[in-house]
Amino acid sequence: MKMRHALVTAGALACLSIPLVASPAAADSMVTGNCTATGAYGAYTGFFTSSTRVDPLRLRVLDTAADGHHVAIRLVTVENDGDHIAWSFRHYYGGNGGEATWDTYATSSNGIAAVRIQVGVFEGDDLLRLCSSDLKWNPYT
Repeated sequence: MKMRHALVTAGALACLSIPLVASPAAADSMVTGNCTATGAYGAYTGFFTSSTRVDPLRLRVLDTAADGHHVAIRLVTVENDGDHIAWSFRHYYGGNGGEATWDTYATSSNGIAAVRIQVGVFEGDDLLRLCSSDLKWNPYT
């Protein structure tokens, strides 16, 4: 019985500590998305922290085909004035079955009204295929 009591107590303490750790992020708005192009898969997770910032932002791309091509991922933001900004692609050259992850952020003095990712399959500098995730809107704008 003592072991069971210790586990229950440890579990209760763990539950109490979760809100303390999660409180700052809880005020922010989490945003996620993904898309698949033949030969590539990409996903992102971020937090809108204001009308002008997504921070942190994690981008992930996987090469899903042994086709001799490399894959890439980029963020696309929609500014408050409606302009779409395609950020630079981040390329992964490791081959089929491999993946890369980038931890970053996005900020714009014009405001970030929405975000999405685009995932591409490349032959050298030539874009062969592209997918786009759904737009996710910023609750702070």
